[in-house]
Amino acid sequence: MMASSEAVTRDVGHIFMRLFDHRPALQGQQRFFVKEFETKRNFREEKRIEQTTDVVKSCSTTLSEEPVTVLLPQLADYEARVSELGKNMSTLLSGRSIEAIEKTCNKDKLVDDWQAFADELTEKRRQFDADIEKELADTRKQLDELKAVL
Repeated sequence: MMASSEAVTRDVGHIFMRLFDHRPALQGQQRFFVKEFETKRNFREEKRIEQTTDVVKSCSTTLSEEPVTVLLPQLADYEARVSELGKNMSTLLSGRSIEAIEKTCNKDKLVDDWQAFADELTEKRRQFDADIEKELADTRKQLDELKAVL
């Protein structure tokens, strides 16, 4: 009798889960939605980068001579940046790691900027310390004068 009541309880539990617990079905739909969203987003971003590359290339070929002499270095720089972005996007889409992208990025400029910032901060700290020392010396001098008067 005990075994049959356990079986009935188990069967009722399974029926209840199938009728009222929709988590497995919803989780499957959520995974499908996220996968579709990411796929469409990647294609959309890749298409935008390609359009930007086309615009930069068409600008470099269709501008008149006077602005070209001024803008040519900038266009070349922009074209290089956009092509680097395209390569990075392709790398991301192909599943390569972020370390591979970091190797292609220009870290030297970031290191130089950081070094300049650190040097500037060190100089400001030295100036601040010198100002504090000067104020301490003035305060000691005034204290000595007060002690001499008293």
